[in-house]
Amino acid sequence: MENNLQQQIDELNRKMDMVLELLAKQRERSEVVEDLVEDLAIVGKDAFQSAVDELAIQNIRVDGEDVKYLVFKLLRNVKTFGELMDMLESLMDFLHDFGPVVHDAGIAFTKSLGELEREGYFSYFKQLALLAADLKNNITEDDIVQLRQSMPAIGLMVRSLTQPKVMSAMAEITQTLAVMEIDEKIDNKSLIGLARQLSKPEVRRTLSFTLRVLGELGKVKTN
Repeated sequence: MENNLQQQIDELNRKMDMVLELLAKQRERSEVVEDLVEDLAIVGKDAFQSAVDELAIQNIRVDGEDVKYLVFKLLRNVKTFGELMDMLESLMDFLHDFGPVVHDAGIAFTKSLGELEREGYFSYFKQLALLAADLKNNITEDDIVQLRQSMPAIGLMVRSLTQPKVMSAMAEITQTLAVMEIDEKIDNKSLIGLARQLSKPEVRRTLSFTLRVLGELGKVKTN
């Protein structure tokens, strides 16, 4: 009986020691919290005073009513700000996912520019720009007006030039002029030599055609 009573007393003492230990730890935590609150209060006071001094230096006046209005405004729109933060998070996720795509597109674009550079397109466009500058410097506005007024005649000339037989004749003429040049031995003929040339059918045919063209041009000039 006495042994059981002693065990109960020992158990009770052990529990009391545990309670006292917990109370001591709780007191220590409370003291730590109080010290932290005091330190935060000191820091907050210093920070507030520094902010006030800085605002005074910047000549900025803060009205207490404005601050109170701002606080109440924030409290009334907590849900709105939450939705805004959700939108920002979604935007950040989108940018995080879209970043590699933009990076790959930039690399592909750079490669395309390098390919265009190697093929000489930039130099080609540069020469076109220089040509446009030369046209601007050498062709006046009056020239452009006259060119616009002459467009019906130019259109008729272009339509005529695009005819297959005309293009073929011009191609033959240009090719012939490209390969032929004046030769003193061949072309330095006398009048008798020229008369002999007129006896050739192809020379007579070409001369006759040339005279006929000149006659038609004379009619146009007369008209």
